[in-house]
Amino acid sequence: MRRFERAIPPAAWTMNEAKWNQQWVALLKTNASATFSWYSHAGETARNIALPHLREQTGEHCSFCDGFPVDSVSMDTIEHFCPKSAFPHLAYTWDNLYYCCDRCQSHKGEKWDDGLIAPDAQDYSFWRYFEFDFTTGAIRPSTTASEPEKHRAEITISMYGLDTDKRRRFRRLELKKWSSSAERHLDDFAYRNYLQPA
Repeated sequence: MRRFERAIPPAAWTMNEAKWNQQWVALLKTNASATFSWYSHAGETARNIALPHLREQTGEHCSFCDGFPVDSVSMDTIEHFCPKSAFPHLAYTWDNLYYCCDRCQSHKGEKWDDGLIAPDAQDYSFWRYFEFDFTTGAIRPSTTASEPEKHRAEITISMYGLDTDKRRRFRRLELKKWSSSAERHLDDFAYRNYLQPA
């Protein structure tokens, strides 16, 4: 989970965010089983408006596993960090939306815990919370973290499925690619903290 700076929302988002949130909350009040679908602005869905901006702010890497390019390994999607089922008033809030691979999103689903770590939080640093086993590709809470920080790291690893056997294998494979590459542009690879520890 590599730290990034939150991008400024597109103009259409600034104009419509509050209205879209209010519409979604109002719809749920009249129909609690309503299915979420993105509202539109000027003939374009809010998803299609947001996605390029969210993708750009992470350099096209998944906000959570740092997979890249996302569309080569899974579908790209927009993750509601605070789930829209539990936090309908945040369904269109810009700071609640993240560029995400469908593996991370499917693993988390609508789960929530107040300890979950956001990769663009002002006080977030990868090495403060996490560390790798470079032999196995495993990710785990940092041994130097405080107990509350370790707990938050465990929640985040679990919710986004960051330490599955498949994820470990992908990290090891990416390290082999990185090691054998003649041209090393870090942002052209997945799992950047694993490839180039700070």
